[in-house]
Amino acid sequence: MRTTYTWFNTFSLALLSVVVGGVTAYASLGFLMAISLLHELFVGESGAGFYSHLAEMSIIYLFMIPVVGAVTVSLIVTYIVPGRGNYGPADVIQAARHGDGKMSAREGLTNAVASIVSIGSGASVGRYGPVVHLGATLAAWLAERCRLDEDRRKTILACGVAGAISASFSAPLAGVIFAHEVVIGRFSIRSVMPIVISSVVAMTIAGYYEIAGPLFVLPDLSVAFAWEYLLFAIVGAVCGSLAVFFMAMMHQFNQMAQHVPGPPVIRAVCGGALLGIIIVIFPETFGLGERVIQDALNLEITIGILLLLVLAKLLATSVSFAAGFSGGVFGPALFIGAMMGTAIGLGVGELTDLASSPAVYGVAGMGAVISRVIGSPIATIVLIFELTGSYTLMTAVMVSVVVGRTVTGSFFNHSYFYYQLRLRGVNPDESRTQQRLREIKINTLIVKSTVKITGDVTVQAAREILVQHGANEAYVIDNERRLLGRVDAVVLLEISDEASCDKSVTCFLSKPNIILQEQMNLLEVATVLQSSTDNGVPVVDDEVSRQFLGVVDKNVLMQAVLRAATDT
Repeated sequence: MRTTYTWFNTFSLALLSVVVGGVTAYASLGFLMAISLLHELFVGESGAGFYSHLAEMSIIYLFMIPVVGAVTVSLIVTYIVPGRGNYGPADVIQAARHGDGKMSAREGLTNAVASIVSIGSGASVGRYGPVVHLGATLAAWLAERCRLDEDRRKTILACGVAGAISASFSAPLAGVIFAHEVVIGRFSIRSVMPIVISSVVAMTIAGYYEIAGPLFVLPDLSVAFAWEYLLFAIVGAVCGSLAVFFMAMMHQFNQMAQHVPGPPVIRAVCGGALLGIIIVIFPETFGLGERVIQDALNLEITIGILLLLVLAKLLATSVSFAAGFSGGVFGPALFIGAMMGTAIGLGVGELTDLASSPAVYGVAGMGAVISRVIGSPIATIVLIFELTGSYTLMTAVMVSVVVGRTVTGSFFNHSYFYYQLRLRGVNPDESRTQQRLREIKINTLIVKSTVKITGDVTVQAAREILVQHGANEAYVIDNERRLLGRVDAVVLLEISDEASCDKSVTCFLSKPNIILQEQMNLLEVATVLQSSTDNGVPVVDDEVSRQFLGVVDKNVLMQAVLRAATDT
């Protein structure tokens, strides 16, 4: 009977993953089509000639497109989903690792609309983040409608992520790896089957509409000389450092934007205007920039322009997020890595003929920047292979990814998604139970009815107080309520000589094994309680003033820990 039930669960999960793959595929393809429609509406072109058409447009009109877009996105975020805007993979990670696998479909759809408007109106953001978030929210909605338990809800949520990546980027394998490596945080035998099914179904649907295939079409490239791996290591170090600078720059601009006076729409107008100026000077920074990346890998852009585009894209992306546009960081990271890597490759080509095509360096640069930004080295390596369709370049990408991570890990050991979570007070490396324990402060568990006496009380008086209260112990404080120690009733009752009975209780103090501070959380307390044999643990306000607040019963603390673990 149990075997039949297990098979039924497996079959139903597989069937639901097929549905999720189909839903996320159509949602992702609709997302891409909507961006193209907006490009046709705003620019009048969405194909290969998009950026050359931008360069021919009226300067005033080109300047106004991002201003209008910024105001529109600001109104969407302010009035349709009030609160924090620009949802993305960080929210998916939080729901999968620290939440119960539930996400708001309304937030997913609204964020997708805001991102479509953002990209369509020229914001220098990516489509990876919003598509991943959209796929996850739709999958979570389906899982909740099917009344799945928490574990299976999280698996289906990961199916939505894999399906979205697979359909959007023609990267089914990278979608599967990213869902495990970044979203769930581990590889699980039970989750592999449904996630793979969802990714394959989404890729098949994309292929049916002739959208599947490598995003960047490259000639037959390979690593020509073994000594170049040293150069790919240098590319990794440079581009990895550039990725860290990119993330820091986005954060700094967001911090600056918070100080702009007035409602969010004012920030949107100012940011949209600044972005409009950048786009007028560098039309290549408009939107996704995938055609520009293709031109760079085809060696149609000079080294000087490539370096200028790196700086322009860094500024345009930082301004876009500061202005309140919605979108992801994957696209800009792809752009920056390709430009810098290709520039290094062209520089190498100027010095020697014994080198591979600069496009190889561009691909390695993409890998180094993306890996640091999304924090998924394995998924990055596979993703670059699927984006370019070139298996022979994977060794160059592997070297640049590993070196970029190694060189920059000592001063920035996070992905951008982990960085966002830490700003919210969420540690992505902790389990949900650990996170829950960290949220509970022990000051909510303090018992204030414990017996307290001052240090000038005699032993005889202390005995009477303990007998009166029927207590086994009392805590001794000074006139300023600082904790001095503890006296035990048994010890005091054993004192028989009259001289000792007239002494102060401070002569018979015992020091508690552990003293807790009120702002400590259950996660911190759970580790120190293991070394305590006392039933009651005193709590002070802080280590300096040591103002006595009360006592926490050890059993109460352990029960709170168990409840937190059970609730998760």
